[in-house]
Amino acid sequence: MVNDWLNQNYEQLKNICKNITKQSDVDELLHFCVEQALKNKTFVAIENEQERLYFFSRIVKNNYASKKSPYHKQYRKMVFMELMPNVEIIETEYSQDDIDIEWVNEQLEEMKKGGDWYFARLFDLYIEEKCNLTRLAKRTTIPLNSVARDIKKVRQFLINKRNQKLYGL
Repeated sequence: MVNDWLNQNYEQLKNICKNITKQSDVDELLHFCVEQALKNKTFVAIENEQERLYFFSRIVKNNYASKKSPYHKQYRKMVFMELMPNVEIIETEYSQDDIDIEWVNEQLEEMKKGGDWYFARLFDLYIEEKCNLTRLAKRTTIPLNSVARDIKKVRQFLINKRNQKLYGL
């Protein structure tokens, strides 16, 4: 029954995709979304034609607009890389795997000695809470926004110190 409906409304479904994408990948989007719609139990159970069209248009819109959708990962990201063939991925001297915990601890101790004990202690607790801002806010009874702002300040401080160390900035 759904397959018959898809065949009867194929051009209308294609127009929905054209209106959303306004690009050349209409067919890929259409077939990707039809496949998703057929797997969706809610879509299959809808009897009303207008509701089914609306549901299909939401599937199309969500897949096209979301950068986390399977469609985006499979097609749009690939198209971007084809359009930018000469872009090289630049490797930096410093990666997250190279974090020197001792150096970070030294910087935090330096902050404590310099009078920024609050920020250093908060960052220590942040690490203890496995980088979870919500748990840290509950543990310290400091508002979540304040915790997030202050942790961001410490991160920025550490990034600046690291850049000074690496690049002499």
